[in-house]
Amino acid sequence: MSKITYYRNLLLAAVSIVLGLCIGFFQLTQVNSGFPFKEELREKSGLVSWVQKHKYGIRFGFDNESMSFNYPSKADGQDVVKDSLMNSEGKIVTILYDATDTHSPIYSSKVYHDFFQLSVDGLLVRSYAESEKAWRSDNKLMPIIVALFLLGGIYIWRKTKKQYIMAKV
Repeated sequence: MSKITYYRNLLLAAVSIVLGLCIGFFQLTQVNSGFPFKEELREKSGLVSWVQKHKYGIRFGFDNESMSFNYPSKADGQDVVKDSLMNSEGKIVTILYDATDTHSPIYSSKVYHDFFQLSVDGLLVRSYAESEKAWRSDNKLMPIIVALFLLGGIYIWRKTKKQYIMAKV
């Protein structure tokens, strides 16, 4: 085993272990699994002016409003949300959105606020509870991902050390 391969494998193992520890720490220290509390959300109503399906959610905007909103794919139910928004012409749409957390696509100045509850003409389409349940369900994979990074890093480290010692003999 060459020294380049040896150090490359040790670096890969170290990066894997550090990533596992960072993801685990982030997951353990997140308040409410990263999902906003209902009391922190704001309500907004209006007529929908545009709707756009995106890889990571459903985006839309209200008439005469500069703010844009996104229903995150992690909250599940994109088809119901998209269909409801597309068929809401002339109807009042009400959402609960997170005013404190914004995001924007790379190379874009457009800012989006995530929303977690949708009502069209007073009829609840997607509830806060449904969005929260889907969000938490998605987070159940995190312990497996953390374990894979940690165990994979340890395995690569031990195997590399063993091969290096055997190559020296």
